[in-house]
Amino acid sequence: MPAILEFQKVSKSYRVKKRDIPALTDIDLSVVAGEVFGVIGHSGAGKSTLIRLINLLERPSGGRVLIDGEDVTRLDDAGLRALRQRVGMIFQHFNLLSAKTVADNIAFPLRIAGRLSDADIQKRVAELIERVGLTEHTHKYPAQLSGGQKQRVGIARALATKPQILLCDEATSALDPQTTQSVLRLLDEINRELHLTIVLITHEMNVIRMLCDRVAVLDNGHIVEFGQVADVFLHPQHPTSRRFVYESEDIDEDALGAAFSHVSGKIIRLTFRDEATYEPVLGRVTRQCDVDFSILTGRIDRIKNTPYGQLVLGLSDRDNGRNISEALRRFREEGLTVEEID
Repeated sequence: MPAILEFQKVSKSYRVKKRDIPALTDIDLSVVAGEVFGVIGHSGAGKSTLIRLINLLERPSGGRVLIDGEDVTRLDDAGLRALRQRVGMIFQHFNLLSAKTVADNIAFPLRIAGRLSDADIQKRVAELIERVGLTEHTHKYPAQLSGGQKQRVGIARALATKPQILLCDEATSALDPQTTQSVLRLLDEINRELHLTIVLITHEMNVIRMLCDRVAVLDNGHIVEFGQVADVFLHPQHPTSRRFVYESEDIDEDALGAAFSHVSGKIIRLTFRDEATYEPVLGRVTRQCDVDFSILTGRIDRIKNTPYGQLVLGLSDRDNGRNISEALRRFREEGLTVEEID
């Protein structure tokens, strides 16, 4: 699939007390049309700056931002206005107009664009209100809505001009867990049904795991890891990525080996993916190799559409470890990932 969005050696610095303070340095990334692309980073990593460079709310200090092959950093004011109709944005704190109803908030960007008649605007607003499930709240004001309902209004407003790209700036961080899940399900439906490209930033790995196809991990203004979410989630390479994954899994990696110091034999982490998740590989291999096992911790779950399992096992045999070595070889032959834990 072609790239709809590209960053080419993009940097951004801010002038503070006569000094240039870098927020982003030499960012290279591409987002494929129709995917959900996540950017994760801790506070201060530069992720908010990155997303605001896409619709030129911030201008880069260097490099190029391309949308559909066009360098948007060279657009004039009229070009920028047109760009912002092609790139919708959902904000962390909703940014709704308190004196306007749900319908009027959603109609606002359409009235600014000035391309539709009042009748067409009303029709478009009604379609969007139904899509986000707020029909009975059409004439309410933001103060009368819950946080999740406000964010649904923000989503509908961002979709009003039929954008190519939807930006989500920490869109769920102000919501409770149950409401977060419902908003993520709505975004997933929008992505699938409208084939809309979504770029989101977050500090929550579970948001990335539930919604995104690919992810970039941002640390101190640099992309330190990049790839398919399943690859990054199951086998994080950079310390920042590992921190996000282990925090989301409630794992203390530093203490993992010590926690199982009383377990005899070899301790391994076994990772299953796709159809192997549902196959009886563990039982079959250990039985054939005459190896005993105990499950110390683990989970079976999904990363978006990818089923996976990760188990920490204690393995023991009665043949000085030779059977265990054979079992590990067989696990790898079956396509599983084996990691030994000290």
